[in-house]
Amino acid sequence: MRIIKIIIGLFFLVIMAVFPLSVSQFLGRCFGKLLYRGQSSRSYAVSRANIDCCFKHLDAQAREELLRSSLEHTGMSYAEMGMSWLWPTKMSLAKVTKVVGEDILQAAFAQGKGVIIIAPHIGNWEVLNLYASSRYDLTVLYKQPKLKFFDWLINKMRKRMGGDMAPANASGVRKLMKKLRANKVIAILPDQEPAAGSGMFADFCGRPAYTMTLLSQLARKTKATVIAGVAIREAAGEGFTIQFSEVAEEIVSPDITLSLKTLNQTIEYMAKSHPEQYQWEYKRFKNSPPGMAKLY
Repeated sequence: MRIIKIIIGLFFLVIMAVFPLSVSQFLGRCFGKLLYRGQSSRSYAVSRANIDCCFKHLDAQAREELLRSSLEHTGMSYAEMGMSWLWPTKMSLAKVTKVVGEDILQAAFAQGKGVIIIAPHIGNWEVLNLYASSRYDLTVLYKQPKLKFFDWLINKMRKRMGGDMAPANASGVRKLMKKLRANKVIAILPDQEPAAGSGMFADFCGRPAYTMTLLSQLARKTKATVIAGVAIREAAGEGFTIQFSEVAEEIVSPDITLSLKTLNQTIEYMAKSHPEQYQWEYKRFKNSPPGMAKLY
């Protein structure tokens, strides 16, 4: 079964890498339409639950339209992996057509205390990784997949520009700490639910979400500058816009409750700025506080 999954995954990547970005995105959008029309997939069910929970202020028709668009962008995210992983790096980076706020990243780096990029699952985070690692010594925190082959593949593809990877375990945390103290840049995808004992509940879109404390702890201990970064998908296969933005100073507050509130507010603002491109298919509310009904 593992070999079959590897073969299917590689076949998909190679096929998607053959096409121009506009074609692979079109195919991804078609796949997303199938997910929406089928209404039986895990992606559909979780996306619907998250959107209904996080956009209660929208009427039913608006939420339905967001669900459809979200699943189409989910399909495009998968289809773009051929471009972001297998294309020559110069070709992939050529799809970055605009960069907003790079002066914010440069100013943060100039502080000399290391930089933490908050990089939620919006748009194409692989393109953001390529862009940042092409300019800085970047290390990315990641969850190791169960299949060792895909772990090797992720490391191989994401390190093409000279960057580094840190697994989400004790050794990975030590590596991140060392990088920050050497004035390097790290990126953390903060909207993944952490392991038990590695987080606290904090409000996200009006519902408690089990949120990692690692980012807050790293920022507080190293005095690193925290900024946010995303790669937003442009229309009609034209490419991606990289956006860097400042994060409220409360992110480094010694009050962990305030720090996590700031972290989730940052993610929520970014997600709702481009809601169709956020990964609503992820079980962000997998765990609930005692006494609260489960969402999924």
